[in-house]
Amino acid sequence: MLCKFLTADNLCTGKYNGFSCIRKQCSYYKEAQTCEFHEPTGDYCRKYSRFGCVGKGSCESLSDYLSAVAEEERA
Repeated sequence: MLCKFLTADNLCTGKYNGFSCIRKQCSYYKEAQTCEFHEPTGDYCRKYSRFGCVGKGSCESLSDYLSAVAEEERA
């Protein structure tokens, strides 16, 4: 998932400022997963028929989705 609070060096600028990304323990991450296309078992996105949920803010288009997935893989 692409988080708007992460810096390029994977540090948090949000609620857990200065800590490294804690992903699934973060409340922002949990809120982003409340998407009508997200299938929690296997983290499957029904909208684009792919594994990996990027959150609502990054799934408007296939291009946005693929960019968020690529960013997640680099992190």
